[in-house]
Amino acid sequence: MILALEFLFDQIILPLIYGFTYELIFHQGVHTNYILFLNIFKILSIFVILILNHYIIGQKLYLKPDFAEFGWQIFIFICLLIIAISVKGQHFWLALDIGIIAALPEEIMFRGVIMGWILEKLASVKQTYFNVYLALAIASIAFGLIHYVNLAQQSFGFTSLQVLNAIGIGVILGAIYIKTGSLLIPIAFHFVYDFAATLSQGMPETHYVAISTPQVVFQIVWFVVQAWIAFSIVHYHFENNLLLQKIEKK
Repeated sequence: MILALEFLFDQIILPLIYGFTYELIFHQGVHTNYILFLNIFKILSIFVILILNHYIIGQKLYLKPDFAEFGWQIFIFICLLIIAISVKGQHFWLALDIGIIAALPEEIMFRGVIMGWILEKLASVKQTYFNVYLALAIASIAFGLIHYVNLAQQSFGFTSLQVLNAIGIGVILGAIYIKTGSLLIPIAFHFVYDFAATLSQGMPETHYVAISTPQVVFQIVWFVVQAWIAFSIVHYHFENNLLLQKIEKK
């Protein structure tokens, strides 16, 4: 229900309100300043998600990292280093902006709220490997399927490959959240991923070209690799998954 309501607000109600207001004030369509529209849209999305979560689910967002663990500190340092060495890139400021506004609402929604809620419900029955992987899979599939909104600018085939890749990225991000117990880490990972993609390519263009069989095969193989990486993260010292420990103590 929360996903359906968030989709209703984000994809229908808010764009209509913002589009009408923008045209009323500036006498121009929103696509004349698409980056401004995208920023306002994503900021409003964060507020919508937090409000819906507060009044419908009340799912706790686990943000505080374990300061006894040094792995996350090294990772954050690497993220900052990547930003620092990219500062002279052609699309640096655009990449910085897109990385932030994409990572925050998506990680709060799909890892923080949806996966966290499913994990807590399943853990109340029994905390097993199957239940953890089930929660990870459901949240990741939902994260992938939401990318079908891109059909307005892309072909079905290209978008489907994007959806499959998003599911694969989603299971890795979810596994990182489960392992570290801090939503800040998958947010940082997600940021770096989008930052790097935008830095190298700029804003994505429309994709209505036909996809080839090698592209499909590569994406399927890559998805298997992504799933294996996520499985390895969660499975390695399963008892040390910090998010599961925090849920047990709640």
